Amino acid sequence: MTRTLRFEQFYPADPDRVFALVTDLDTLEAVTRPWIRFHHLPSGPVHEGQVIDMALQIFGFPPVRPYKMRIVQMDLAARRMATREEGAGLRSLAHRLEVRPAPGGACLIDEIEIDAGWLTPLAAVLAWLTYRWRHHVRLRLLAAG
Repeated sequence: MTRTLRFEQFYPADPDRVFALVTDLDTLEAVTRPWIRFHHLPSGPVHEGQVIDMALQIFGFPPVRPYKMRIVQMDLAARRMATREEGAGLRSLAHRLEVRPAPGGACLIDEIEIDAGWLTPLAAVLAWLTYRWRHHVRLRLLAAG
């Protein structure tokens, strides 16, 4: 059972700046707290072909679960990135994002395909919450920097 979510969010900032923010691992934990905590997450911008073996906690409760993220596309010129992810109860998660210019700033488009077997509806709710939360945190980060 697969569920697809799509978000289009506006940021009053330069599209290149927004893309740099959303593809930098240093901000990933900041934009997912308190829902998800990462362990062994590397630092810096992602690059195509990168495989990130980490662990995460959902809602900060044990157990810490293994999680793998593969960067399958990273196109700086087009401001597009795609990942394939698995672990922590997910059979697979495919994430595609694109940042487009918009009047007065940028539009971030996230598409997420989730397969967690019979837990897919619950995983989709958690994804919906975290992706909506990310937007508010990113707005603060862009305003501060």
